[in-house]
This record gives sequence, C-alpha cells and structure tokens, in this order.
Amino acid sequence: MQAGGQRYVYEITKALSKEEYEISFLKVTPMNSDKNWSNEYYYQPTLNLNCEVYFLEDFFPKSNRKSKKRTFWVRGLRFFFKKFGVDNLLKRDREINLQHRNKKIDQFISQFDLVNFSGVSVYNYVSNIEKINVRNAYIHILSFGFQHKNMYDGYNKTQYYNFITPVTPDAAKKDLKGFINYDLTYFPLCFETEPYDILTREGRDVFEIAIFTRLSSMKPLDPFFYAFKLLLEKGIKAKLNIYGSGDPDALGLLKQLDYMYIRSNVIFHGHVESIENTLKDTIPDLIWYQSANKEPGGYAAMEIAMSGIPQTFWDFMDIGESRPIEKTFPSFTNISSFVEFNYALILSPPKRKELGIMQREYVLKHYSIKDHIHILEDIFT
Repeated sequence: MQAGGQRYVYEITKALSKEEYEISFLKVTPMNSDKNWSNEYYYQPTLNLNCEVYFLEDFFPKSNRKSKKRTFWVRGLRFFFKKFGVDNLLKRDREINLQHRNKKIDQFISQFDLVNFSGVSVYNYVSNIEKINVRNAYIHILSFGFQHKNMYDGYNKTQYYNFITPVTPDAAKKDLKGFINYDLTYFPLCFETEPYDILTREGRDVFEIAIFTRLSSMKPLDPFFYAFKLLLEKGIKAKLNIYGSGDPDALGLLKQLDYMYIRSNVIFHGHVESIENTLKDTIPDLIWYQSANKEPGGYAAMEIAMSGIPQTFWDFMDIGESRPIEKTFPSFTNISSFVEFNYALILSPPKRKELGIMQREYVLKHYSIKDHIHILEDIFT
C-alpha cells in the first residue's frame, strides 16, 4: 500500500491538464526517510508525468515558460532543529541563517501562481511557524479532528483561508469551528477507476476477513477486534488478516489480542505493495474498513471496491448527517449492529456478492477523477 496523501496528490497531478498547468513539487525530507514505507512509491511515477521535483540542494527552478499556470505542491515540508547548549553568538548566527533560508524559500514559492499544501500541518509549519508568506495558497485537509485534536492550533482563525476537503462540507465545518473567514471546496477521494474481474472464492472451511490500514493510534482497530471476538463466540470459524505497515507489538495490539483470547485468529501481514495483487492472491470473503461521516476513509476502500469484494465500515466521525452513500457502504457506530450485519453476510454468499457489486458500481459512478477534476480547475482559474 502507499500513503493516502501521496496518492491523493498523484491522482490530481495525473488528471490536471498538462497543457494548462506546469506542476512542480518540493521535497525537503530525504528520500525513503519515512519508516512506514520501504521506498518513495510515487516519486518515479511523478517524474514520468513530466513534473519537476525539487530538493533543497536544487532550490531554484529556471523556467522562461510563461504561458502555463505554475502549480506547486508543498509536501512534507518540515525542518527539524535540535536545541543544544550553544552560546548567544551561535544562536544569533543560526537566526541569521534561518532568515536567509526563509527568504530563499519565500523567493522560490513566490514564482508559482498556485501553491497547494497537502495537509493542514504542512501549511501550519510553513506559514504560521516559519512565517513564510504564501499567496494563492490552497490547503488540502487530509486528516481530521478525531485523529488530531490540536491540528489547527497555531492558525489565526480570523485570517482568510482556502480549504479543500475530501469529506462533506458539513463534516469539515465541524472541524473548522471558530474560523470566521474561509472558502471550503468539497473534492472527494476520486481516482482513475480501473475495474477488474470480480473476485470470489467458495468452499472455504474458515471465513477470511481482511483489513487494509496503516497501524497507528490515529486509526484504531479496537472496534474491529471486539466485533471479531463476538463473531467467533457466535460459532463462526474465521481468520482476521491485517495488511499495512507498522509494528503491532510496539502499539500494544498483540497484548490487546491476548487479553481477548483471539491472537491465534489474527494475523498481521505488514506492508503490501499492491492491494490489487494481494486481493487476487488471497481473495478475502469480506473487508472491514474505517469510515468518517459514512465516507470510506481512504483510497484502499475505493480500490478494493473495484474487486467486487464486499466491505463494511466502522464510522469514526458520525455527525448524524444522512447521506445516500450509507445505503451502499454500510457504516456503523454500534458494535451489536455491526456484528449482526456482518454475521448475516457471512451466512449468505449471495448477499455478499450483491453488496460487493453494488459498491463497485457506486465507486465507478461517483469517484472517477475525470468527472471531478473540473472542481479544482474551476477554483484554480
């Protein structure tokens, strides 16, 4: 699997007209520095789109092309400084160097017509902490208040902002409470949909459920563990396969499974490079996934839908908003209801097949980036 934020940026970059937009990236952190991933999955594909990727050492682009709007993504722009016991002279020199560095960054960013920040925290660091002036900034909200309670600390809530959100405006406004001057654009987690053969496998003695997620406290697995425990106690012979980067022991997940006496039924497979290949190799009977405001919580759910394997969801941000999508992507906040719904699916292969196909068709109809890229093009214009 790949990081959802990177996938989000890549899908947009791929869909924007290269006749109208010249797209560049700034990467400040070293290559392959994220311990969650073995390599920078989207680095080469981004280069293949004829985009420029800048690093600190080649900070100044040289381009005389004026006919295209220059779109710029700030991704992972973070500087880390360790505080040592230095004397005042060294502190002053460092402050001068930081001012010089910030001026260079400011000059670099000012060359672009549009600046997109992939994440609230990235904008917060660049503009609010480092005090770098950014004009025509678009802030893409890629995480939410139930994941980071203090994510907007440091923002001046009286200042104007231009936010773009993959969840409905009603849900986003809940997180933006206190902001008094902003525009908010809804842009769903759409992608270049490519359906493949519907995957089914019958005749198993053990029912197999799969979860695709990065192991993190931001993406709790507790509700799924409880539900799985209750299904086992109903007499279902089942195995729970969890795919995604992260250390289950360090996060205390193995102890949690021990306390619930289900550790032997849960397998952590670690990072997988391709969801599609993993599904074709293993063909789970059912997928569990996270949702927010009844919206599937990531690209993995959308990609899984292309397989026709049914999915059910635990909703981590329920604001009571009734939405058409909930009829196709069942999301729950009640453990008993979640268990009963899944129990009925387990006992009925026809119901599972019907749900999987319905989800597949819904994603094809509603989440194609070709049908939504105009939203960004309109506001960029």
